[in-house]
Amino acid sequence: MHKIRNEVWVLLFGTAAIKAANFMTIPFIAVFLAKNSELGSIQIGMVVALSPLASLCGGFFGGQLSDVVGRRVVLFSSLFALALIFFGFYLTAGQEGGGGRLIVFATLNTACGLFSSLFHPASSALLGDLSPAELRGKIYQLRYFFLNVGAALGPMIGGWLGANASRDNFLHTGYFYLCYALILTALFLKRKNVQNDSVVRKSSFKESYQALLGDKRLQRLILGGMLFNLCYSQLESTLSQVLVRQFADGVAYFSYFLTANGLTVILFQAPVYAISRRVGLNMSLLVGSVIFAIGMLLLSFQAYSIVFLFLAIFLISIGEVFVFPVATELIERLAPDSLRGSYFGASTFRNLGLALGPIFGGYVLANYGSVPLFVSISLMAIISAIIPLYGERVSTKTIQQGV
Repeated sequence: MHKIRNEVWVLLFGTAAIKAANFMTIPFIAVFLAKNSELGSIQIGMVVALSPLASLCGGFFGGQLSDVVGRRVVLFSSLFALALIFFGFYLTAGQEGGGGRLIVFATLNTACGLFSSLFHPASSALLGDLSPAELRGKIYQLRYFFLNVGAALGPMIGGWLGANASRDNFLHTGYFYLCYALILTALFLKRKNVQNDSVVRKSSFKESYQALLGDKRLQRLILGGMLFNLCYSQLESTLSQVLVRQFADGVAYFSYFLTANGLTVILFQAPVYAISRRVGLNMSLLVGSVIFAIGMLLLSFQAYSIVFLFLAIFLISIGEVFVFPVATELIERLAPDSLRGSYFGASTFRNLGLALGPIFGGYVLANYGSVPLFVSISLMAIISAIIPLYGERVSTKTIQQGV
């Protein structure tokens, strides 16, 4: 009976801490700009989109880089860089002036997406390196669980330390990154074999490109994930703007929304995980996307009652519990050991949906309103699950192998 290694637990707890730190600030960037600038919905969407757009390049090459030079270099450099970036956010948010401050803010947001995308594929690949095959599905579920613990705690911590969307939260986030970087560095220096580089054969960039270009199933997963992320991005971009404009306490409602999302995911992950083991990964992907779509559709009725808002977030949360861990597990199963970082790096192309989503959502919101926005997003969420399943020739037995 294999046990989860202590190094894996450190990575998982660190994942929760980083997520909490990010949720103190990142989802409120759109709110911060709406309250402290003259930008419209489309312009705010473009600034928010810079981070996931930069992550496309960083994630792909960062994943490959971790296969070539090792995980430690990528992990350390990205964490220390992110600490500096959030200190930069703090300093910039306190400056006066319009255009110049906005350019610096946009540049920092771009750098944040770039270095975040370097960290996450290397961290995910390292979790696989340190774990036997029979534990990897459980560990990636645990990773998602810890991510949502952080997502639930982040807004509450931000509210306790200071008003959400304030510049002080950038400073606190920078400290989070710096502390975790120092802890992880100390762990790796103490136990140099933690990376397991001697076991996992390093690949070349050429091998990575050849494998990724030839894997059609990976490409379908990335395309479907790209569309689903476009839908999911509305929660951190256009929805915040809708709530701020519609309710006097819109920022508070948005905080409650994010906290309810994280808590729902934490409470229901175990039963949803059990269901996914029984029905198979592809079916879980479809079921989750449909539930998510129904939740997004209910957001169209939030103007009539706040009850619809919380019913919507419940369904959206259940849907994402099905979709996100299953997508990660499907990609991990496709990846050869020597190319695990490259596969996770390639999967960050799904972030193109996060980049395009705020722009698409801002355009529809500005020109047509919130109801057409949420209806169209609901349809896209269902299509996002159909794409990976379309043309699938793998038998049900193969799909569920090891499930």
